Amino acid sequence: MKRLMFALTAMTVVAISVAQTTTQGQRPQRPVNSVHDPVMIKEGNTYYVLGTGRGVSIITSTNRTDWTRAGSAFAQPLAWWKQDIPKQDGSIWAPDISYRDGKFHMYYSVSAWMDFNSSIGYATNTTLDPKDPNYKWVDHGKVIDFRNGGEGVNCIDPNLFVDSDGRVWLFYGSYKAGLRLVELNAETGMLKNPENPEITVLTDHLGEGVFVIKVNGYYYIFASEGKCCAGIESTYHVVMGRSKDIKGPYLNKKGESWVESNSTMFLEGNYEEPGRGHNGFFTERDTTFIVYHAYTRSAGGASLLNIKPMYMDEEGWPTLTPTATTKVLVAENQQTVINKKK
Repeated sequence: MKRLMFALTAMTVVAISVAQTTTQGQRPQRPVNSVHDPVMIKEGNTYYVLGTGRGVSIITSTNRTDWTRAGSAFAQPLAWWKQDIPKQDGSIWAPDISYRDGKFHMYYSVSAWMDFNSSIGYATNTTLDPKDPNYKWVDHGKVIDFRNGGEGVNCIDPNLFVDSDGRVWLFYGSYKAGLRLVELNAETGMLKNPENPEITVLTDHLGEGVFVIKVNGYYYIFASEGKCCAGIESTYHVVMGRSKDIKGPYLNKKGESWVESNSTMFLEGNYEEPGRGHNGFFTERDTTFIVYHAYTRSAGGASLLNIKPMYMDEEGWPTLTPTATTKVLVAENQQTVINKKK
């Protein structure tokens, strides 16, 4: 899904012009909340959404409604990106952001349009506030790539998962050879066994943008399928499964395995938003929210940020539809609101 707005910039600019007012001769600006592959976290009173863009794009808000552009995590491309992926142009895809041990941890995808030889990088920061004198992204280099991340696997779309026992895992992959899981060293944030990483196969081609949350002893897996990056012609949608074991097998509602490409629909498109997908999750107080982008007809097909509360139905499956029998969903493994002591 990250193979997107960089190859389609001209199309996107034209598409969103219906939602922009500019003087003659000026290039229309895309909406501030036009994002791809969003993840969200909160530090203090500020929400930060990171997404695909030059050096990882960042927007901020204090109310989850009004957004401001806040630049990029990396002002300039890092040398190792292009050395590792020769077609890399500085556009970084699908970051993941989390907080533990006094630092923000960002995993990100280093790739190029239609180049399935990809890598996952890792950087940390003690704050997300660029006005803080301690603000500085420290890059730790490559975590895993197409050489050691599984045969034929496109190593993109990382999602860090810290389990209740303290073990740290990285989900990644795409429809090109499927989704994978590998354990990381909790102290270094890098592979636990760099010489011979133990790779768990989750799917053989199903999905991209994988994200996992834990609720009531189940690991719930989410991924995006369908056609992305095509404005109102997109058919992107989110599917789900669950397992009692982080390594799977993940099953759909019928008890069928994701390994055989069996999943359950979680979020599909409609007329106004024909393509919805590449989600993250954010938990604040007693509610977990799904954060995703939607190709929006009224915005000329632009990909807009969406944030919606999640619920758990009576059968123990996440849903976006509240009823008399649903309960608000609260993920167990997320620390996404950070209030530091001054």
